[in-house]
Amino acid sequence: MRRTIVFLSLLCLVLTGAASAKVTLPEATTLTLDNGLMVQVIERHNLPLFSMQLTCRAGSIFDPVGKEGLAAVASEMLMRGTPTRNTRQIAEEIAYGGGAFSNFCSRVSAGFQGEFLTAQGEKGFEILGDILTNSLLSQEELDKTVERQMAAIENAYENPGNIANIKMSEVFLGDSRYAHATLGLKKTVAALTRDDLTRYVADFYAPNNALLVICGDITPQQATEWARKYLGAWKGAAGAPADEPAFPPIEGKQVIIFDKPDATQAQIRIGGNGFPIDSPDYWAYEVASNVYGGSFTSRLVNEIRVNRGLTYGVRCSSTSFKPGGIVYVTTFTKNSTVDEVIDIILAEARRMQTEMLSDSEFVGAVKYRSGLYPLGFETNDDLVGVFANMWLNSLDKSHYEDYQENLKAGTPQQALEVALKYFPFENYRLILVGKADEIKAQAEKYGPVTVVPLSVQ
Repeated sequence: MRRTIVFLSLLCLVLTGAASAKVTLPEATTLTLDNGLMVQVIERHNLPLFSMQLTCRAGSIFDPVGKEGLAAVASEMLMRGTPTRNTRQIAEEIAYGGGAFSNFCSRVSAGFQGEFLTAQGEKGFEILGDILTNSLLSQEELDKTVERQMAAIENAYENPGNIANIKMSEVFLGDSRYAHATLGLKKTVAALTRDDLTRYVADFYAPNNALLVICGDITPQQATEWARKYLGAWKGAAGAPADEPAFPPIEGKQVIIFDKPDATQAQIRIGGNGFPIDSPDYWAYEVASNVYGGSFTSRLVNEIRVNRGLTYGVRCSSTSFKPGGIVYVTTFTKNSTVDEVIDIILAEARRMQTEMLSDSEFVGAVKYRSGLYPLGFETNDDLVGVFANMWLNSLDKSHYEDYQENLKAGTPQQALEVALKYFPFENYRLILVGKADEIKAQAEKYGPVTVVPLSVQ
């Protein structure tokens, strides 16, 4: 206990000092290659290394209907060999130079990221260029990748928490292309063909659909030279992405139980509509959610974990994209206490919607968020991610640099207003993953209940 108190005291001191440190993003040198690739270079010469991230608008929201999982397969396949390097050789060449290199695929983007010693940095550009211009995309590797991805989908369904998160997106977002999991479904992944793969790569992995950000011990002149040498031959052109309609409104109350007959605990996800990534509600939400369920000292943690011991963890979170977002509470509990936990979640949401935060709560939340905030801008990896996110979501520096000032400029009244908009009480979807026979009766007081047998599709 004493160690915990000492740790929390030191954390408070760190956060108090950090709260006064305004975040100022560094300047980036920007250039565009002849093939349309935009390159941004951020100089930081404190260590002899740099981070690099190539981001394409090529995430799972671009999966064609009936081919969910294609973006993730394409991301993996681009790492599966060129005429001069197989998968193992790519990994060995990077590791030999003391570097790291990997692919990624999310809902809205896909690409490659790496960290390299400056002395070995040219190798990173060389391998990235080889992958983008010469990937074989062979049928043999496609068969292996599809098999691995289907296994990953099955593994995801072995964890009730993963199941709840997957189903939450499906239920909350309906027909939106943001609704399906990045990995896709077993049946859609199994049906993918090499023609699907090559068409997708040609359509979305194009220089005019990408941004390369380099941050660290490298000059704009050196980065430009290597980018032109190894990425200048990358060809292709992507069309403009289609606008996504706003996420469907969540109205009324609905309960969906995904039946897991062997479960002794139930996963709980409850929430509804959130806000777009550029919403002016963001900063007031940050304060309100911190008090409600966004920190270890929040009301939900105190009531559900500390005072009653009903769970190990509970949190209010949000996810935002251009067309909208979702706000939700995540937790779990034993089957017999599902209704007790949900009652507290709803009661505390209503309290946030009807009672003004005290001055001490409001100021404490602002200091806590402001203190943690600068920690997300410390490393080269942090900064390449920030600049990529600005490009993807059409944000400017003020979105990041004015965060702390916007928190401080808020009021308890604004916190109450965003709680009314986004915290679950009148309009929500409640997702439960657990043993339906033991939790259905408890769930019926929260809205019409649908029980769905759980299976890997």
